[in-house]
Amino acid sequence: DGSGTGGGHEKVGAAAGRLPGERQRAARIVQQYGASSVARFALLPDKSYFFSSGGSVVAFAVNSRVALALGDPIGPPGDLADALAAFRGHCRRNDWQPAFYQVLPDHLDAYRDQQFDLLCIGQEAIVDLTTFSLAGRTNKSLRSSVNRLERSGYQAILHQPPLDDALLEELRGVSDAWLTQMHGREKGYSMGWFEDEYVRHSPVMAIHAPGGAPDSTPDSTIVAFANLVA
Repeated sequence: DGSGTGGGHEKVGAAAGRLPGERQRAARIVQQYGASSVARFALLPDKSYFFSSGGSVVAFAVNSRVALALGDPIGPPGDLADALAAFRGHCRRNDWQPAFYQVLPDHLDAYRDQQFDLLCIGQEAIVDLTTFSLAGRTNKSLRSSVNRLERSGYQAILHQPPLDDALLEELRGVSDAWLTQMHGREKGYSMGWFEDEYVRHSPVMAIHAPGGAPDSTPDSTIVAFANLVA
């Protein structure tokens, strides 16, 4: 079977009942076996963990008695079917309904064997960076926008982790302003959010407004950014 967090948790947000050392154990498994675009989000603090006896981890959150796992079980390829069965058993003992979100198409038969219903709700966009170019008719509008910003003095700067406190606070201001403008709140779960240690240890591509070099402080203002999940 497996070991994981205990029963009855209802809230998504804080990791429900996570035991000391589980995140470190999950991080080692993700580092070795994580292959999907959502594997890194398994380590954000809103997840609980279930560990199979075969060395896999299922990152999940519980809400309204549904245990929603993010992506496929992460671990040795040969353990996936057993990890699914063990997680289903874990959910049964806790009176949870198991569900998996954003699984890859590689192992759909294993989900069918465990009597999961399959539903395609979208496709993940993939850009081949080895062939991508702003040249040509296809990306004309994007190229025009980039050229206009560059002529106006905006600069795209990649900041490597760990980010210092001053940069982190400037990024937080941009994030807070965006949330206010969108009349929304942080998404969480599979989208990430502005969590200090998560952002601090990510590469960040920032757009600096005209007025100073990125390392000259107050004259250079960040107006947009994206953290890169590696």
